[in-house]
Amino acid sequence: MTAYFEQTLERLGHIADLLRQNGMPDVEYEWTEGIPTGEVTALEERLQRPLPASLSELIQRCGSLYLLWSLPQHCIVADVSGRTGEYGFTSDDGLNILDDITGEFGWNHEYISYFTSYGENTDSPAAMDEHRYLIFNYNGAGDPVLLDLATSTTEPAVFCYDHEQDRFTLLADNLPAYIDTILTLHGLWVWDWTTVIDEHGIQLKSLPLQMWVRWLDAFCNVRLEAAHSLEDLIKYATMHGVDNPAVLQAFQPYDPKDIFLAWEQRIQHNPTQLDTWAVFIGETAGDGAADWVRSLWQPGNVQAWTSSSVPNSYSIAVGTFVSTRAYLTARCLPGHEGLAYVCNYLLQHSAVDGKLEGYTANGQLQHFHSPQVIDWMRDKVNHPVEGWAALFAHSRPTTKQLLEWLSDSELHQKITTEALNIMIQRDLLPTLEADTWANISDLLHASLQLVMLKKDKRRIEAVLEQLSDLEQC
Repeated sequence: MTAYFEQTLERLGHIADLLRQNGMPDVEYEWTEGIPTGEVTALEERLQRPLPASLSELIQRCGSLYLLWSLPQHCIVADVSGRTGEYGFTSDDGLNILDDITGEFGWNHEYISYFTSYGENTDSPAAMDEHRYLIFNYNGAGDPVLLDLATSTTEPAVFCYDHEQDRFTLLADNLPAYIDTILTLHGLWVWDWTTVIDEHGIQLKSLPLQMWVRWLDAFCNVRLEAAHSLEDLIKYATMHGVDNPAVLQAFQPYDPKDIFLAWEQRIQHNPTQLDTWAVFIGETAGDGAADWVRSLWQPGNVQAWTSSSVPNSYSIAVGTFVSTRAYLTARCLPGHEGLAYVCNYLLQHSAVDGKLEGYTANGQLQHFHSPQVIDWMRDKVNHPVEGWAALFAHSRPTTKQLLEWLSDSELHQKITTEALNIMIQRDLLPTLEADTWANISDLLHASLQLVMLKKDKRRIEAVLEQLSDLEQC
């Protein structure tokens, strides 16, 4: 076994550890021992040909390997200048491939088989020669990563097949080069490789991939404890998100208005990612952004942010802007004021035939976490119940509201029952006295006797069973 593949496993383990240690969530790294020579021989007999040298050696060293990671939930991958350490944003279309970033890399000896074209293109190489492409892995979309045996008998080139485009894309001249390239990118998978390849495959010198390598290096070296200024803290949060309570705590000494102004500067440079900037502002600046959030409700602002008719403008989808504005309103304005803005907008712009759809209402009101929302929606609910139930659950119902809704119409009972199920699953149940839970159980039992549909009965029975289990804990 060559030292190259031994070093490959060491590098992969180091990458997984490095990403975990620096706050990359959900890093999965698994591998199995190499398969014995006898299994390789049996596999070659099924294929009726010897395996390419590198693939044979690889699976004998490590039969299967799986590396998967995802970025922090809210972060922005921006260009990082190697000279100044400052973050810059660009509208260059070439960088847009990094908007949807995932990491996934590996191989599996059980996947090794010939690729058969499942498109209708009878002129494709796979259709004309069913023994040309040899699969050794699949990406997250189910598209195969494979070797083109027509390029070499010993070290064939690596391609990926895009089933939506019915297209083969060259990734590397050979398997070792492919592995080395992906490891340099720390397992990055680009869903459209076409803008970062040349005649030899993935081009590490392309601007987007250079940007990625610089950003990842900074990500792994920036430390929260070293953020001694607001600017340093902003840079850290931009990379690592603000889901960590320690990050939010680090913002506490700073003036909310100063925090907002720091984020606003970045919005001006990169407004297309308003939804992500909004999370940073909502979680760290709060009422420091109140005046700016009020300005988002001024007439014409939806069009100003979403119109693409203005030359060189940065436009975002209407739905994205509306939901982002609702979130900011909930996080940055006083409760009564914010609710008035969003509720009025919903009734004026989202109601169809006088009815408001539950999913739409939930999308814009769930961030308020206010029982006032439940009072507002009481005479507006309708079928389907799922959106309304989710909104009820997120709005922190009072004891009085729970009991009133369970005593109301069949529709209100269904919504409350489903909301209780959501609250149990997501640990959102309020702390209530034992007699209150007894009253809730009694009302659910009464509802159980009245409903006719089996699915409604099963829903109520499931909630009762879960409540009973909770009482025993």
